[in-house]
Amino acid sequence: MMTRIRGRCFSFFFALIAPSFMIEILLESSWFLVINKPSGILTQAVPGIESVQTLLVKQLQAKNPEAPKPFIGIPHRLDRVTSGAMVVARNQRSLRRLSDQFAARKVNKIYHAVVPWISDTAEVSWTDTMRKVPNEARAELVSANEEGAKEAILRFHVIGQHLIDDQNTVSLVEIELETGRMHQIRLQFASHGHPILGDILYRSEIEWLGNIPGERESPIALHARRIEFRHPQNAELVSVIAPYPFGWPKDTQP
Repeated sequence: MMTRIRGRCFSFFFALIAPSFMIEILLESSWFLVINKPSGILTQAVPGIESVQTLLVKQLQAKNPEAPKPFIGIPHRLDRVTSGAMVVARNQRSLRRLSDQFAARKVNKIYHAVVPWISDTAEVSWTDTMRKVPNEARAELVSANEEGAKEAILRFHVIGQHLIDDQNTVSLVEIELETGRMHQIRLQFASHGHPILGDILYRSEIEWLGNIPGERESPIALHARRIEFRHPQNAELVSVIAPYPFGWPKDTQP
């Protein structure tokens, strides 16, 4: 599919993840790795299914076949359909300290998403009440007195507007979460009339890179752009930006 953005054409494609796939490592330490997770792969999975965790183990083993099997601990996750910055632990102490930071909401995560056009470029804050749908891999907005209801708060602002074809102008938005709920960004944007491009689960009607019609696990236009946390060894601030996947609109203007 060819899509025109500000007069330039990008050819979009999506490569299926194979066992030989190399995950991009953005920052490497003996205590942790910061990676750029691709869309289309689980963060963790049951034995026999490839995931970020199993692929990183293979990738590190290939670099040093004589060393013991490397430890890869997962202190947080990104959805299969989401790309971007993730931190993984290289030892048990690091995993515990990083997990504690996530539990205490001391990790700052910035997301970028492409959504149907939003005219207001000022910062917007949404507060909703949501819950995981029982026995389903999706969430829904509910009243505050519903069983399992939790408050969901995010802030965002528009950082770019793009014409993607003859019918659709879209907005690139930067998002900061104040709470961390299952599918929070996806559900809140859909519920406020701006479903993330390609997000079939939450009623997007605009294709995204490599979307397969009717396939809910195809990539969506949601990218974990930046992650900031404290080094698990010395508490120094670590901040890493994850480059966009191929095909994302990069010529943003405030």
